[in-house]
Amino acid sequence: FNRSDPNILFKELALFKIVSSAKNQEKVKKACKKYNSVILDKTKKSFVIQITALRREIDKLIKVIGPWGLVSTSRTGAVAMTKGPEVFK
Repeated sequence: FNRSDPNILFKELALFKIVSSAKNQEKVKKACKKYNSVILDKTKKSFVIQITALRREIDKLIKVIGPWGLVSTSRTGAVAMTKGPEVFK
């Protein structure tokens, strides 16, 4: 697929495990907010957050939140679907 094709949607799902202080956990949540983040698991010392975004956005986000306690990442890789009524052939 041509990643620059405006008629195709590309997304990737990522799970991040954060182990850090409450202050750093809040920083991570704020940074992830614009990616429709969902907290899947939470304890006093850690949480797992899910985000959906473009690959390059996830790469940038990892660099931002890494110093705040990112200990594990799991990613789906890109998934794609055409916009409108068209389908892949």
